[in-house]
Amino acid sequence: MNFNVIMAGGKGTRFWPLSRENRPKQTLPIAGESTMIQATLERIIPIAPPERTIVITGASHVDEIRFQLPRVPPENVIAEPAGRNTAPCVALAAMIVAKRDPGGIMAVFPADHVVTRPDELVHVARMLVNVLDKFPGSLGTIGIKPAYPETGYGYIKRGDDMAPSIFKVERFLEKPDAAAAAEYVKSGGYYWNAGMFFWRADTILKELDDAMPRLMKEMWPIRRAIGTDDFETVMREVYPTLESQSIDYGVMEKAGREGKVIVAAADPGWNDVGSWRSLYDLMEPDAEGNRARGKLIAVDARGVLAHNGNRLVAVVGVDNVVVVETDDAILVLNREKAQDVRQVTEKLRQMGMKEYL
Repeated sequence: MNFNVIMAGGKGTRFWPLSRENRPKQTLPIAGESTMIQATLERIIPIAPPERTIVITGASHVDEIRFQLPRVPPENVIAEPAGRNTAPCVALAAMIVAKRDPGGIMAVFPADHVVTRPDELVHVARMLVNVLDKFPGSLGTIGIKPAYPETGYGYIKRGDDMAPSIFKVERFLEKPDAAAAAEYVKSGGYYWNAGMFFWRADTILKELDDAMPRLMKEMWPIRRAIGTDDFETVMREVYPTLESQSIDYGVMEKAGREGKVIVAAADPGWNDVGSWRSLYDLMEPDAEGNRARGKLIAVDARGVLAHNGNRLVAVVGVDNVVVVETDDAILVLNREKAQDVRQVTEKLRQMGMKEYL
């Protein structure tokens, strides 16, 4: 059987003040009328139905996500007592899937990305699933054909052909500088690493056992408690003590060097919407290159993004500015500094202003 896994544990700090600790990015309609996690579920239903969809999220967000995703069984929305990065998240999901079907194929997706051509994503996902049926020991991922030399993403270098548009992975590369990114795009043999993964439950558990034995040993009480009345108690006791590590660093990079990873090349209109600048790139501009979700008047101003509620935003004589307005906060920033918004949340925490987090 196929299963979907949605990783929904992010805090979305770079989308402050819209995104807050009790209402993170994935639960908000940042890029459309639906919330980001609702849009994620809708586009992956053709891969596996809601009853075979597992959502891993923060404990404080479980009720909201169950409300937003009524077709997903409530028991499939699993609470992380503390964020421990993606390796423990994947391990937990694989343990849950393996209880139902050890050979079940997992399609793993972040909850807070945008895909404007979902049919292309589903097509590529099905191709990967078919290849995994033939090569069950492989780990699969989707590589996004780069549209420009982005320095904010990791890259995947492809190797030998496996099937049409599917290749062996030669290696994973960290976020490059501008010159290296330009070379990657020019060569045509590199893809953006979008953090979408495909594998059998028993395969990824074995790879985790080999690559991260301490993590898996520490998670054994959780695995034993799945499906029992003790599960939530054991999760609260054990999960916050686990090693915090990404699945990319913990498993995928090593497995890539060993020739175990395959990549499907795709162009599904993907955007990780990682900052206000990313949202600017997604929205339709007016004649001056301004974008607005709300009422905006721009005078002698270009490249403006306004994300506001009922109040009018007016911008005069300032280019490339972002203005975000909520009931209790206003953010104004240079669009090129969008990655620095998380520093605001750090200062708020240092100053004890938790009511704004």
